[in-house]
Amino acid sequence: MELTNFSLYYGNSVDKDAIGAIAYRNKDQAVYGSIIDDFQTNIVVVYEGEVDEPYIQHFMVRGEHCQIMNVAMEDFRKELLNGTHKVLLKCLLEGDIIKDSDDRLYSMRRDFLTFEEPIRERKLFIGYANFLQKYVDAKMLMKEERLLDAYFCTLEGLHHWAELELLERGIHPNTAVWDQVTGLNTPVRKLYEELTASNETLGQRIELVLLACDFSMVSKLEHCAAPLLRLLRSRRSPWTMQELMLHPELEALRSVMPIVLRQLIYRSIVKEAAVWKEARAYHEPVRYYAE
Repeated sequence: MELTNFSLYYGNSVDKDAIGAIAYRNKDQAVYGSIIDDFQTNIVVVYEGEVDEPYIQHFMVRGEHCQIMNVAMEDFRKELLNGTHKVLLKCLLEGDIIKDSDDRLYSMRRDFLTFEEPIRERKLFIGYANFLQKYVDAKMLMKEERLLDAYFCTLEGLHHWAELELLERGIHPNTAVWDQVTGLNTPVRKLYEELTASNETLGQRIELVLLACDFSMVSKLEHCAAPLLRLLRSRRSPWTMQELMLHPELEALRSVMPIVLRQLIYRSIVKEAAVWKEARAYHEPVRYYAE
């Protein structure tokens, strides 16, 4: 167990019913006081099941501003996989474990630091789904001639692409993603510059980048969709959408799984099972399979 002196310092801040807690002290005094990082210490308190405490609490602990985030273990895992809550991720990867029943937080940190499966696969799946969603949104906005909205979606899509490039190399994306990808053998940084600083018209820049995004999505699809494809190939009979959504192996991917599935069907990697003519007149679920 990796408990530290923080256990004594912040012990009174942690609910006795919590299964674990992590404290992260802001090491950059220049950042402290900004709107984004307005606390000297952030504490994540983790519970099993439902949480009775408010999600966010603010305290003064021995003269220091302290933010406490109360989360359920399952929600904590989901936030870390999504990678959008940078404070939670920083607490897990860089904070001090001050309480840890059965070493669960220590094991979670180890798995995230080493990108143990299935964490790496799931983060790639979610990252790809986010990339794909922004591409689809940008294409639709271009058809509607809403160039500024399409530009913003394309920029977000490139950001997700950059995060994928980092994840594939075993690097945790942080808030400085564009600095992280500098020097890597990937076109995404060049495309970012083309989109933001080229002399072409805005529409031409967006179309150029979307063309590159389409090529990248095709090349990454099967690799990033591995958890779903593996499940579809795990039995001879096709799967309904309901079965896929309820399967425990895809639990962390449920919210983004449909768009990836449709992309797999569009690329003919996943197929819809034929329906008997007699069944077409009735309410029959669509079934999917992959060879």
